[in-house]
Amino acid sequence: MFGLTLSPVSAHALRVLLPLAVLAGVCAGLTAGLSLLVHDPAQERVLAAQAAYDAARDAHSRHLAARQTQEGLAKVWRTLPDRKEFPSVILAIVDLAQQNRIAIPGMNYTLKAGAEGLPLKASITFQVSGEYAAIRRFIHRMETDERYLTVESLDVSRSSLRSGPDGDKERAAEAVRFNMRVTTYLRPGTQQAAKRA
Repeated sequence: MFGLTLSPVSAHALRVLLPLAVLAGVCAGLTAGLSLLVHDPAQERVLAAQAAYDAARDAHSRHLAARQTQEGLAKVWRTLPDRKEFPSVILAIVDLAQQNRIAIPGMNYTLKAGAEGLPLKASITFQVSGEYAAIRRFIHRMETDERYLTVESLDVSRSSLRSGPDGDKERAAEAVRFNMRVTTYLRPGTQQAAKRA
C-alpha cells in the first residue's frame, strides 16, 4: 500500500502484537467509559450525600442549641416572681437594707407591660443613706439575690447628716446617699397566663 516491506520477523511481531494492541485499546476505552458512566455519577452521589449529612448535622446542632436555650428560658421563667409576689420583692429589699443598717425613707415603683407573653418590667426607685461599705454590701447582696434584681441607675452624694446615730461625727463623715433605680421582671398574673394557654 505505501510500498513498505516488512521483514519476516517484523511481520510476525506485527501479527502477534496487533491483537494485543487492539485489546489494550478496547480496555482503555472500557475504562474511560466506566469512569464516565459509573465512577463520576457515584462520586456526585457521594458529594450530595456528604452535603445532605452536613446539612442534617447542622440542623441537629441548631435544634439542640434551641432546645437548651428554651430549657434555660423555662428555668429562668420559673424563678421569676409572680405579679402577685411583687410586694414581697419590695419587702425583701427593705429587709435587706435593715440588715445592713441602711435607711430607705420611701419607694416608688412602676410596672411596664411587655409584649404578649413576655414578663412585666418592674422598676423600683428609692434613696438609701448610710455608710458607703454598708451600701456597697447591700447592692452586692441585692444583685446576687435569686430574684433577678439589677441596678438600672445609681448616683451618689454626701449625706446631709451632721452626726451619726450616736452623735459620732466620724461616722457622719462616711455617710453617703444613693439614688437608685432597681429593676426586676415579673411573670404576668394568672389571668394573663390563662389567656396565653
